[in-house]
Amino acid sequence: MDPQWTVPRERIHIMKVIGNGAFGQVHKGRVHGLGTNSPGWTLVAIKSPYADASDAETRDLMKEFELLKRLKSHPHVIKLLGCGEDDGRPLVIIEYVPHGDLLGYLRKSRGEEDSYYPDPEIKPKTSLSSQQLVRFAWQVADGMQYLSSQKIIHRDLAARNILVGEGEVCKVTDFGMAKDVQNEDIYIRTTEGRLPVKWTAIEALIGGGEYTTQSDVWSFGVVLYEICTIGGEPYPGIAGKDIPEYLEAGYRMSCPTHLDATLYEIMASCWATCPDMRPTFTSLEKLLNTLEAVQSKVEQRFLMVVSNQKS
Repeated sequence: MDPQWTVPRERIHIMKVIGNGAFGQVHKGRVHGLGTNSPGWTLVAIKSPYADASDAETRDLMKEFELLKRLKSHPHVIKLLGCGEDDGRPLVIIEYVPHGDLLGYLRKSRGEEDSYYPDPEIKPKTSLSSQQLVRFAWQVADGMQYLSSQKIIHRDLAARNILVGEGEVCKVTDFGMAKDVQNEDIYIRTTEGRLPVKWTAIEALIGGGEYTTQSDVWSFGVVLYEICTIGGEPYPGIAGKDIPEYLEAGYRMSCPTHLDATLYEIMASCWATCPDMRPTFTSLEKLLNTLEAVQSKVEQRFLMVVSNQKS
């Protein structure tokens, strides 16, 4: 534990489980005296490994802590607040986000249940506009642009690893699989482990296990698919184990029903076989920001027409 970040256990109040991941849990809690601006109790989220977690799984959580520790505050990346310990288990304290993960938020908006972040206090929004969906995509691209500028490769970018905070602001999170590549821009996968096949770039699946920021761009294309289908399952009808064979044969997901052609072009460009042919997060952020502004004007005009018709 880092003394600069460590919060004594008596100042940490764990309230209830609000999320379950592959290797750990997320609790809602409160921490007393986080800083000069927060002298009282602050609502937080607290991540911890399961009681029976392996050493490697616990190390993943601590790697996430070490990465977050050196990042500056960014509106679209989860903010680290501190760390602690409970019966020998590490606790990583991050900002609390009231709406849970983006995948669940999208699915609950169309009436489905969310098994990953099933907080009954969260009230889903029942109608998401196209402008809101594009804004989600832009926020994720903006957060990833910052991470890539810090030479961080996420390696597990997916809607389930994006949280939705106050004002429906998306924040990239879950850096357990992330790699710090300050000295090199490629991470070579040398051992088989948990691999999010449907989100993993083709070169990482069948090309020797190379990960770059452009591999994260491929994953972003899949996230864009999840957003545009309101939480749809990528590669519907295809088993995960068959994905590498499909991709090697040139298969890419087709345009979802009713999706704007421009958005699909952005999505498909992320799945170029050659990583250098994919857009950068900088270009994606700018493009989606512009598109979100256009969507806003279109919807404003639509609302004006509807309003005039009613009057």
